Amino acid sequence: MSQEKQSNEQRPEIPFAGVVYGDTIYWGTILSAVVAVIGQVISFLTPDSKISPAILLSRIWEGEKVAGVWQGTGIDRPSGDHWYLSYLTTGEGLAMFGMALGVFVVIPAILASAWVMFTREKWPFFGVLAVIAALITVGSFLGVIPMPVG
Repeated sequence: MSQEKQSNEQRPEIPFAGVVYGDTIYWGTILSAVVAVIGQVISFLTPDSKISPAILLSRIWEGEKVAGVWQGTGIDRPSGDHWYLSYLTTGEGLAMFGMALGVFVVIPAILASAWVMFTREKWPFFGVLAVIAALITVGSFLGVIPMPVG
């Protein structure tokens, strides 16, 4: 028996719920990265940006906390957790939307995986755990569960 055939026989089968989760995360992350890059390009090419990319990036690379990053950027501190929604027509808003989309994509991935666990895989316990994880993630995303950022 060849080594390749033997190693293929020893690989465990990936559950379909895991494939659904992984594919959703994969394609959602690619989409969010493309949106964020387009936003950054627009931000660098637009002379009248709301937030100077040079200042913003230099403060991030200096390791500033959130409040320190926003000082001197033209917006002292964005109001609200989803400030970028009012700036979607700007490069900065689009870049932040892309990053938020990359974080958000885990929610539909978990819910799709839970649906597969309930319907196809017949794993109700793990489906319930996935729904609970999705609810915790939604709560965090909406700001109900506060994040410890300075």
